[in-house]
Amino acid sequence: MKNPNSVLESYADAFRDLVNARVWARGQSPAEALRLNSESDWNFICVAMDVVGDASLAIDDFLRFSLDGPSRYDSVGERYLRLYGLLSAAYVQQQAILKLYSLMNCHKPKDVQAKFNELKIRVLRHQLASHSVDFLEPGTNKTQAFVPVRVGLSGFSCTVTENRGDATRTIKLDEAVNAHCTAMVEVLDQIYEKSVKTLFKGQDSKIAEFSKKLDDLRFVRDGNLIIRAGKEGDQSEIRVVFVPSRITRHSTGRAKTARR
Repeated sequence: MKNPNSVLESYADAFRDLVNARVWARGQSPAEALRLNSESDWNFICVAMDVVGDASLAIDDFLRFSLDGPSRYDSVGERYLRLYGLLSAAYVQQQAILKLYSLMNCHKPKDVQAKFNELKIRVLRHQLASHSVDFLEPGTNKTQAFVPVRVGLSGFSCTVTENRGDATRTIKLDEAVNAHCTAMVEVLDQIYEKSVKTLFKGQDSKIAEFSKKLDDLRFVRDGNLIIRAGKEGDQSEIRVVFVPSRITRHSTGRAKTARR
C-alpha cells in the first residue's frame, strides 16, 4: 500500500505523461496544444511540474528519516535545517500545484487556495519559516511571534511556543505531511480529470486511454494494489482490493479477526 507522498508522485508523473502526449503529438506550439493563454505559460507549466517532483523527493526523505536525518550524529543544527527545509518543500509544492490548477483553467482556484491555507503544514511554515516575528493572525490585526522549542524538536515532533511561552503546542509532522500530500493528490486528481477532457476533446480513444490511467491512480490512491507483469502492450495484472477487517466473537468470548 502506497503512502500519500508516493501516491502524489504517481499523480505528478501521470500528469507529466499527459502533458507530453498532448504537446508532442501535433505540430503545434506547447501553448497552443495545451490551450494556454500565452506562450510564456508553457515555462510555468514545466517549472511547476519540476517543483512538484523535487519537493516530493524532499518530503520522502523526511518521511524516511524524520527530523533526525540519516546521519549518525546527534545534530541540533541538522534538525533545524530539516524542519525549515520540510516546511519550504511543502509550501513550494502547494504553490506549484495551485499554479497548475490555474493554468489548466480548473474551476474556482480561490477555493483551492483557501483549502491550502488551512493545512497545518502551511500554517506552520508561515509561523516558523517565513514570519516568525511578524505573523499576522488571519482576520485580525494581531501580530504574533513563534519559535520551535529546541528540546521538543526531534523525530516527527515539533513543539512550538507562541510569544515565548504564551501558548505551546506539539505538531506531529508526519501526520501534517500526510494531510498535505492527501490534499495535493485531491487537487492533482481534479487537474488531471479536467485536462483529459479539455486537451483531448473529440479524441475518444485518447480520452479512454487517459481516463483508464486516472481510474488506476484512484484505485491505488484508495489503498488498493495493482501488480503488473509482462511488456507494455502485452501486460497482465492482478488487482488487490483491501477492505477493513472486522472482529467476530466465538462462544468462548475470544475475539477473532475476519476478512470480509
